[in-house]
Amino acid sequence: MLVSLIIPTYNREALLVQCLQCAFRQDFADFEILVVDQTRQHEPETRRFLDENKARFQLIRSEQPSLTAARNRGLRHARGEVIIFIDDDTEFDPTFVQAHFEAHQSGLEVVQGRIIETHVPPQSSPSWLTWYLKFTGGDDCPTDGPVNVVTGANFSVSRPVFDKIGPFDERFTGVAVHEDADFGLRAFRAGCRMGYVAKAALIHHASHQGGVDSGVEEKFFNGSYHHCSLLFARKHFSKPIVLYFRIRLMLRALRSVKKLIRQADQRAIAQLHA
Repeated sequence: MLVSLIIPTYNREALLVQCLQCAFRQDFADFEILVVDQTRQHEPETRRFLDENKARFQLIRSEQPSLTAARNRGLRHARGEVIIFIDDDTEFDPTFVQAHFEAHQSGLEVVQGRIIETHVPPQSSPSWLTWYLKFTGGDDCPTDGPVNVVTGANFSVSRPVFDKIGPFDERFTGVAVHEDADFGLRAFRAGCRMGYVAKAALIHHASHQGGVDSGVEEKFFNGSYHHCSLLFARKHFSKPIVLYFRIRLMLRALRSVKKLIRQADQRAIAQLHA
């Protein structure tokens, strides 16, 4: 088995079906599809689709929703030499798996694929994490380049990398943030060959329903968001950088509160004038 495609899913229905349909249409022959399903009960249409196509993928049940645990669970079942991780709210062309595999054939061990989102403009360079814990560039870049972190919606890893740095850190729970950057930075610091490959592209719908969403509209009001952010900071950066990062988090939270109040006030005004 050359490639394993791992898709963690949680409370997504039509988007999961769309993602699997893309996976079924791949031109690449020697690969397997693993769905790590954390949804307790699917809608009848989704259940029917999964049952009708059960011979085309492996369904792995996981009762406790956790993105990092789901990736590790899929990894334990995977047989491929190259492991591709994507989100369940993505769609991609039939050449997607081939593009990731060819990138690894060229010598890369960790590949960040292009992530296209309608609300995010293309960037001039791929994502890079600076020494003072600030991300530059972006994951929708039309040209290839170096990276030192990965973004979870679309990346792939050669199997020996896991032997070198271990699996995903399951202490990153709740609202998933920086768990992917944590893995990527560990790989980079271990000397793994990493790169951004624009050809390995997908569309990320970034749905607010399901996935790793906790149901809180504003992530800055969710304690797990700050826990994961600071866990990442304290694992990899010095105390002065962590302090600087904490101040940035506080300022961002204040901006979120101002935005929330402004939106609430606009709704109130609209209701009074209706």
